[in-house]
Amino acid sequence: MAEDEIRLGEYMRRLRRDAKRSLYDVSQQTGISYSHLSRIENDSTVPRPETIARIAEALNGDLKLMLEKADSLPRAILDRIVAREEAGEPASLRRTAGSEHSEAASHDADADLVRLAMQHGIDALEAESLAATIVELLRLPPAKRTAVAGLIQSLGQDKDADVAD
Repeated sequence: MAEDEIRLGEYMRRLRRDAKRSLYDVSQQTGISYSHLSRIENDSTVPRPETIARIAEALNGDLKLMLEKADSLPRAILDRIVAREEAGEPASLRRTAGSEHSEAASHDADADLVRLAMQHGIDALEAESLAATIVELLRLPPAKRTAVAGLIQSLGQDKDADVAD
């Protein structure tokens, strides 16, 4: 199958395998969770342009081609990126995407949460699930976050009482 006929996920998988890198390794380098990278490779999700840029950089992929395969940018923005690249400037999203910093911070936090959970003996799948749950918790209104935190703390106190018995 020709490179222009394959989808983003297969292109990414080929780049990763050619570089003899694991999803875990790419996850560590990019700060993108292992499960999210897996979903991208399986074409189960359409990643944001900033995510594609981080993957392209990590795997030495063709950013323009990856963005085209993902079809996640308006044509006008993609055309600007192509024009800059043709003018000799490196393909980049820095001047064309608005929320790069906040998404990068979000992925960094997600990866940090997974690492923290794994350092406490939690397996990778459960760590990914916990990180996703915490992200959802952060989206709740403050009063609901406080209520959920109180519930979790009370469960921890019940555990302490069980140990004391």
